[in-house]
Amino acid sequence: MRKDIQIHGDYDPRFEPVATVLRKQVAYYGGGGAASVYLEGKCVVDIWAGQARHDGAPWERDTMSICFSATKGVAATAVHILASEGLLEYDAPVARYWPEFGRNGKEKITVRHVLAHQAGLHRVVPLVDQLTDILDWDLIVDRLADTEPDFHPGTANAYHAITFGWLVGELIHRVSGMPFPEFIQKRIVEPLALDGLYIGEADGQIDRLADLVGVPALRRHGAAPLPTEYSAPSWMPPGPLRSLVRRGITPGHVKELFTHPAFWKACLPAMNGVFTARSLAKMYSALSLGGELDGVRLIREAIVAESAEVQSKRADKVIIYPLHWRLGYHRADALLMDVPSAFGHYGTGGTGGWANPELGLSAALSHNGFPLSVTGQARTTTITAAVYESLGFYRGICHTLRHGPVIELLPARAA
Repeated sequence: MRKDIQIHGDYDPRFEPVATVLRKQVAYYGGGGAASVYLEGKCVVDIWAGQARHDGAPWERDTMSICFSATKGVAATAVHILASEGLLEYDAPVARYWPEFGRNGKEKITVRHVLAHQAGLHRVVPLVDQLTDILDWDLIVDRLADTEPDFHPGTANAYHAITFGWLVGELIHRVSGMPFPEFIQKRIVEPLALDGLYIGEADGQIDRLADLVGVPALRRHGAAPLPTEYSAPSWMPPGPLRSLVRRGITPGHVKELFTHPAFWKACLPAMNGVFTARSLAKMYSALSLGGELDGVRLIREAIVAESAEVQSKRADKVIIYPLHWRLGYHRADALLMDVPSAFGHYGTGGTGGWANPELGLSAALSHNGFPLSVTGQARTTTITAAVYESLGFYRGICHTLRHGPVIELLPARAA
């Protein structure tokens, strides 16, 4: 563990706990990261630390990193912009906007079902013949239109870890007439003057992207073409594992994909968003203030309120833990602390962002760690605890364990 981590940037002295947690996280996990907090529309924390690249290049103010499933929160916000303008209704069938979708048992799937992960279309493996198929938008969208749901829509929650992006992205494309990356830039990034938020078409920003810890460095120049087919070793017996290997769906091939410019050019609205913490926190700041920031109305206040309503407290079929799905967002708890008024989206490895309209508060964490571990996943909830501690709402894990409130850890306790 490194002990010489320097914090760069600015923060209100009240938020010293946030700087302390970021310093400790970078020291423990390696790499680098950034944290940002907005309170009543003002940036009160904008800090970064550590290394952005394997060659030792430091994390800088404009460094962006992949935030994995935190991308979904931005994609959901895009849907709410269309709803705010009356161009889309949550309880309308998806097929109203995307006619080809309305077959094979999907006729009654609504926009609400998709946003609340109740559409039954969470399986991605049947949609791909090989790993690189996920980079082909039209191919996957056509296959989604042909597929059948796993369960009757609305009867269960199953986290649509990857398919959420194509479902929401194609819906936005059909309603707005814009490709998804263009919509994000024109309707979120430009109005809010964000300086680092891309979902797709980020290959032109590759020099700003951080290398992932534990993954080879990004191939910024002269990358060879990606494989067109994969194979399984002859000794591997027939079965599900061999099927995955033959499709290239293995940790090694996935890591290789993450280093390739083709991955950053492709649009995967469920997982390949690259953000600065500052930009993500600023977007959520608008939501924390009823959809308006610095005189820019992003979403109507009534739509923000509806988007934040809990759709279900059932345990999730994929994640098990009850995420209390809103419309595209989930519960945004601090470490061992339930925060019912907050919503957002976290990502693999512990990135994420959230809004708390009750306090006019938002925060985000970005980093280049890639720890698939319980402690790694808790990085955003730990930063979140530090945010609330800074404002006097959180007094540490021991106090929380003694006095609550504590997160409902068991699905059986969920309503």
